[in-house]
Amino acid sequence: MSIDPRGMSLLDWADSVVLSSSDTWDFGRLDDPESWQDWAVGLVRASPFTQRVLPDPYQFTDWRDWAMRAYPMLEGAG
Repeated sequence: MSIDPRGMSLLDWADSVVLSSSDTWDFGRLDDPESWQDWAVGLVRASPFTQRVLPDPYQFTDWRDWAMRAYPMLEGAG
């Protein structure tokens, strides 16, 4: 799974990530855009991604900056 966030809204990108992952129960759907960092932490800790060194979402103030760093690392993990 590698979903490029360019040209997508936060909720569209998050929904695409959820739909492409087999372990969505680990991190669930993002319903509140203000809580994107909490959702992203759930994603980072989900079983298909734990072996990858995804950036800490709390080190980013903008979801798109984090997603641009994270999405190439999600390749093949869904």
